[in-house]
Amino acid sequence: MESLCQRMLNELDTDRSMKHIEWLTEHTPHRISGTGQDRTAAEYIRRELESYGCDEAEILEFETYNSRPGTSEFTLTAPKRMKMESRPCCHIEATPPGGAVYDLVYVGAGAEEDYAGKDVQGKAVLVEVSYAPATPEKGMIAYDHGAAAMICMNWGMKDKEVICMRGLKGVWGNPTPESYCKIPRITGCSITRKDGEYLRDLCKSGERVRIELKVTAERLWETLPQPMGVVRGKEEPEKFLLVSAHLDAWEPGVTCNATGDGTQLELARVFAKFKGELKRSVYFLFWNGHEIAEAAGSTWFADNYWDDLSENCIGYINIDSTGMKEATDYEVDASRELCGFAADCIQYALGEKVLPRPLGKIGDQSFFGLGIPSIFGRVGFTKELIEQNHGATLGWWNHTVSDDLDKVDRENLGKDDRAQLVCLLGMINSDILPYDFTQTARDIEQKLGGLQTFAEGIVDLSILREQAGLLCGNIEKLNRLAAQHKGEGGDPAFQKRINKILLKLSRTLTGPFYSACSRYSQDSYGLSVLAKPIPLLYPIAAMSRMEKTSLEYRLLLTQMLRNRNMLTDALRNANEYIASLY
Repeated sequence: MESLCQRMLNELDTDRSMKHIEWLTEHTPHRISGTGQDRTAAEYIRRELESYGCDEAEILEFETYNSRPGTSEFTLTAPKRMKMESRPCCHIEATPPGGAVYDLVYVGAGAEEDYAGKDVQGKAVLVEVSYAPATPEKGMIAYDHGAAAMICMNWGMKDKEVICMRGLKGVWGNPTPESYCKIPRITGCSITRKDGEYLRDLCKSGERVRIELKVTAERLWETLPQPMGVVRGKEEPEKFLLVSAHLDAWEPGVTCNATGDGTQLELARVFAKFKGELKRSVYFLFWNGHEIAEAAGSTWFADNYWDDLSENCIGYINIDSTGMKEATDYEVDASRELCGFAADCIQYALGEKVLPRPLGKIGDQSFFGLGIPSIFGRVGFTKELIEQNHGATLGWWNHTVSDDLDKVDRENLGKDDRAQLVCLLGMINSDILPYDFTQTARDIEQKLGGLQTFAEGIVDLSILREQAGLLCGNIEKLNRLAAQHKGEGGDPAFQKRINKILLKLSRTLTGPFYSACSRYSQDSYGLSVLAKPIPLLYPIAAMSRMEKTSLEYRLLLTQMLRNRNMLTDALRNANEYIASLY
């Protein structure tokens, strides 16, 4: 394993990654979904994958509910008149042809609590671009409170007079009859940080602030292309690691995400060259519909390749925003069962110690509820620099016209390429899958203990907590058994039995305990409740403060009982899976 890894690292050529980045930037700088250059980029990627000797190289076609950027005119009309530069958001309602005038209300980050005591009915709200909550959720919250428009103030510093491009769809992937009604029917545009702070201060002064908007937009169903390359392993070709980067981008989209595409193309070349020594297969996907249609391509893949993913996918690695300028520290988010493995891979690849953060529903994590363990890493920015740039975790230039080739750091790109390669190979060629559910089981047990305080007199969690305790003990037994059978001396047939149980555990535990919807649905991007302890049970905290005779309490009670039963079944099934090994 180490010999193969080193040989593959020696073959890795970051100059090749850079050439892909330059080609995409020069020939397809406007890779917005459905505009034509996304197809040109897809055809280029397919040709490259084919030239590398991938066993399969094709372009998948899928239909999605998309949006096209329109035009935007923004004028401050009171307390004084002033034109301000703006850009339209996507997936918005257009204003009347002659425009519309709104009172403006500043609501900070635009979270639910930021609306307390504020009347925004029929008004425009000014929000700060951030991930707390994410912009699509800001739009949903604004719409729910009756706002007619949302103005996004850019992150970064005041002297960086750039405008962040955004989509306000609020529904992950293609909508269903139920979720279609949740797409915010709201207009919106983005402005610079400097203008945003000026408007914020006017709002805080107590003066009546009024704006005039003239915004156009288009929502439409259209067919999009996304390339796919497959490198088949030799021992278990049906089992595969899913690896991705998003193809579409706001213009020019260099670090989001031509760099990720360049990294993935170079990985595909190296893995195709060494495919005769790979144990399992690897699927390389280049998602389309990431930015505007909100993870449309990856969600479509989850829905349409469900059986293969559910039965055979051993993990998911998403590659986004590699090689960023000014980034210094490798950062990684991983499913709890892969945190230790990810840390070991980064240590081997870069000689850096990292403390992985538990992965949430971000990026293209359309396989989160399905329960596919995942790793998402890159060289990132220091906490101090992120705070200085008002939360810009991907650079002050992210989603702006300033995301150009001068934002690429070749040394960081090389580090990202190396780290990704080691993680991929470790997953593909491990005899026993590198999952350790110890942290997952303890996290579930701890969070149930915390919810018990609120659950008293509402929902009985005793059996659920009992099953969680059993799971902690059973995971310890499973880990000891896996250690005994790991390596060349292990029985291959029993190793496969262990791997089958590990996959079942991931499918059984991740969705129910870390998402807010069913295994077959999708939480919207960065949904705030996903950061709460056990989202499906977290409403119990609010119920503890409600009148038990209220309608809301009575409706929630039935839902919480059903959710508890589902979670109990999940833990019981997990314990039975492990017991079947003995």
